[in-house]
Amino acid sequence: MLGWSQAELAKAANVSRQTIADFERGAHLPISNNLASIITAFRNAGIEFIPEDGGGVGIRFKKPDVG
Repeated sequence: MLGWSQAELAKAANVSRQTIADFERGAHLPISNNLASIITAFRNAGIEFIPEDGGGVGIRFKKPDVG
């Protein structure tokens, strides 16, 4: 959705590129503080995480604030 490279996500999340690469290929789940940093980086970029609501989990761009 954002078109970020592994290096760009790693920089935005302040984690190593290897952490992102390992996560993407399913080698392991990042430790909790790294995972929280990755989620925060996505949220700061305008991504909203959608919980399970009968239609499945997902992501979308956050609706812009109007006002």
